[in-house]
This record gives sequence, C-alpha cells and structure tokens, in this order.
Amino acid sequence: MQTINVFWYKNILEVQWLDPAIFSTRNRIVYSRTIKIYQGIDNPIHIVVKNQDQKAVNTTGYLLQLDIQDPEIEGAVASFAVQTVDAAKGLAVTTIDKDTVNALDKRFYYITVKRINEATNAESPNYIDDNYSVSLPLEVLPGWYENNRVTELPDEIIDGGQIQ
Repeated sequence: MQTINVFWYKNILEVQWLDPAIFSTRNRIVYSRTIKIYQGIDNPIHIVVKNQDQKAVNTTGYLLQLDIQDPEIEGAVASFAVQTVDAAKGLAVTTIDKDTVNALDKRFYYITVKRINEATNAESPNYIDDNYSVSLPLEVLPGWYENNRVTELPDEIIDGGQIQ
C-alpha cells in the first residue's frame, strides 16, 4: 500500500512593535524564516504582532498593510490590507491571491509590514527581528498548474512506405 504524507502548516510572519518601556529582551530573534508562496493558488499569511519581550501587542486602533517589495525597482509590486483576527492578542491574516502570485515573474522578493494609526494616519515600520530589519525574503515557487484538458488524438493510419 502506498502512502502519501501531506503536512499543513501556516505561513506565520512574526513582527515586532517597539515598546519604549521595555529595555531588555528575553528571547532574541536573530533572523526569521523565509516565507514561501506558491503560484496557482491563494496563499494565506498569518501575522503575529509582539513586542521585543515576545509578548502579544494589542493592535486596536491600528491598521496593518503587507507589501511585496522588488529590490530591483525599489518599490512595492503589490499591497494587501491585513484583517485583524484578534486585536487583543495581536493576531491578523491576509491572503496573497493566486492572480498576484502568478503575475510575479521573479523567484525572490521581500515582504514588509507597516502599521497605520487610524486616528492620525501616521505610518510606522514593523520589524522582522531584533536587528531592526523591516524586510523578510519571500520566495515564489511553482505549485499548482492550471488544468488543461487533454484531448485524445483520433486513430490515424500512417503510411510508412514500402519495406524492402
């Protein structure tokens, strides 16, 4: 019997907001894992907002925006509004739709997340690690291909000539 194992895991992007009241960190994040997305399918990205002490941050009163950055053109190629799932726990989610992923022609990009104060429209960066990095590598991989119906060829008689 053949068995195929499949695994389901979330693309979790952990971002940090600097809390000026915290002077020491307990669990230092040196780097974050590259986010991988796949062409041909919608890719959800789960976002967890924490402070530098790795505690959940209340995101009430803020909007989050995720951007896909292209370093060659030095700009964003796509922007996504992030939906808050639980503001008190700093949980949010967004989906990079398959049309956007299929339009990405390079393999590597960067993801950035910024916060926007709803009252003042002031924008601030979200940091990916404790080294104050704001961009995280994004890898675009082939995944699901569109189904093209295979048409059966009609039976044909091919004349190969005379055998001598």
